[in-house]
Amino acid sequence: MGGLVEISAATGLYGVIGSPVGHSLSPLMQTSALKALGIDACYLAFDVGRDALEDALKGAYALGVKGLNVTVPHKVAALALSVEADVTASATGAANTLVRAEGGWRAHNTDVEGFSGAIVRELDFDPSARGIVFGGGGAARAAVLGYASLGVKEIYVTGRNPVRLEGLVSELSPTVGKSSLTMIPLDEVPAKAKAGDLIASATPLGLSPEGRWPWALGDLDEGVLLYDMAYLPGGSSLEKEALGAGLKVASGLSMLLLQGAAALWLWTGVEPPVKIMEQALTEGE
Repeated sequence: MGGLVEISAATGLYGVIGSPVGHSLSPLMQTSALKALGIDACYLAFDVGRDALEDALKGAYALGVKGLNVTVPHKVAALALSVEADVTASATGAANTLVRAEGGWRAHNTDVEGFSGAIVRELDFDPSARGIVFGGGGAARAAVLGYASLGVKEIYVTGRNPVRLEGLVSELSPTVGKSSLTMIPLDEVPAKAKAGDLIASATPLGLSPEGRWPWALGDLDEGVLLYDMAYLPGGSSLEKEALGAGLKVASGLSMLLLQGAAALWLWTGVEPPVKIMEQALTEGE
């Protein structure tokens, strides 16, 4: 992408915090965008464990880091550690983007915009169909609100922790407008999902080579759409499994692009060069 970035004492720094982040394409995507915009800054990945998050955020702020993305497993905790939050971050209970504010970080959530845009762009999802979310964390909350923003009438959440899911439904039901939000057991999903419905994995399962969807994919209607919010260069394990079963599937690479573009705008106030960012992601795979 045009060689190394020239570094000086005036070069600004952005980054992504999570664990693991060794696979992240955000540095490649965002540094390419910053260079195209003529902004003297670079973007790095920081692998930060759960116990070190608070210290890492305080240190980044003290060092003058200009903005951060937050990925698994820190999205919920990052919101709690922020001094301010926008409406979407508050509604999801999670933050994926941090912007400098007076005395600390202001939390935003661009995952909602990234998810809703990605499923329409990549899978041609029809909002008259039903949306199902597998998972109960910050990414799942973003998916629920992403479905609701598209006007999906029936939204279902499922997973292995019913208590956590009940809390998610209770907290998000007032925020989904005219959509209904219901928890269903994992084993009921194959019977519930029909052609055109979309199941989104909001878990890190796809990052593991052994990761598998929690259903026999042959039990799903062949017209069901699948979306793995995680991504890996070359395809996540969930994406590969779905392709092998002949189902229409997309990974979180498209969501990464769209949420990343929205984050860049929050940090800089400049229209992001989406085509250049997409090219960087394509080459990075």
